[in-house]
Amino acid sequence: MSSLDPALVHALNARLVNYAEIGSTPADHALVQISTIAAVLDRKYDGDATIGELLKAGDLGVGTLNGLDGELIIVDGEAWQAPAKGPVRRVGDEEQTPFAVVTRFITDEIVEIDAPLNHAALIELMEQHAPPESGCDAVRIDGSFPTLHLRTVDAQTKPYPPFEQIVANQTEWHYENLRGTLVGFRFPHAADSVEMAGHHLHFISDDRSKAGHVLECSAGPATLRVESVGAMRLELPPGVELPGPDDRPTEQHLREIEGG
Repeated sequence: MSSLDPALVHALNARLVNYAEIGSTPADHALVQISTIAAVLDRKYDGDATIGELLKAGDLGVGTLNGLDGELIIVDGEAWQAPAKGPVRRVGDEEQTPFAVVTRFITDEIVEIDAPLNHAALIELMEQHAPPESGCDAVRIDGSFPTLHLRTVDAQTKPYPPFEQIVANQTEWHYENLRGTLVGFRFPHAADSVEMAGHHLHFISDDRSKAGHVLECSAGPATLRVESVGAMRLELPPGVELPGPDDRPTEQHLREIEGG
């Protein structure tokens, strides 16, 4: 197994934890991550961590379920799935995830969005409020979303196909004038291959009927809340190792993760 990148350790006080530690010692301004982006791109679509354990570690997060079954949104301590087929549903504690990130959300900064911002302006606003020390934060936006372009992917069966093949057939939705909550994380470039540099965002409507991975959106009037994150606890499922220098995702892979 490779060791953690020293740049990541320096930026985020990153350390490996075992399964038993996932929800045992939740900490402020810290996140728990299951697996790595590099593992997802290597078809590692099964994990050992349960949703119940994740919810002990944090009350806000994003991810997916085993078999790459839809998009996972954790908000207010509840886990919801946006499946490719069927309605948005509450996820059971015993269900498992191959990839997820959670934090026990603490608001460090509040920014009011008085008028609608397009996607580029919204990302720029979040970049302006990212913590300079770690470059990592958790974000939550509550309010009005004039436009939303969301996606999810269908559950996969073994032998698992490559990720790019899955997102080539992703399910997409376009919505207008929804009220809801956007949640996600920003990671620095030091996290490349363990995570994806930049913002990873999911959305769920107030009535819990619409949800997914955010490809593009506009937001406002709304309230942006930011938590500065200074520590990462990383759990590796069986068969997953830390990525090496040659496992850094290409720009093409990152585009596939974000939009297909």
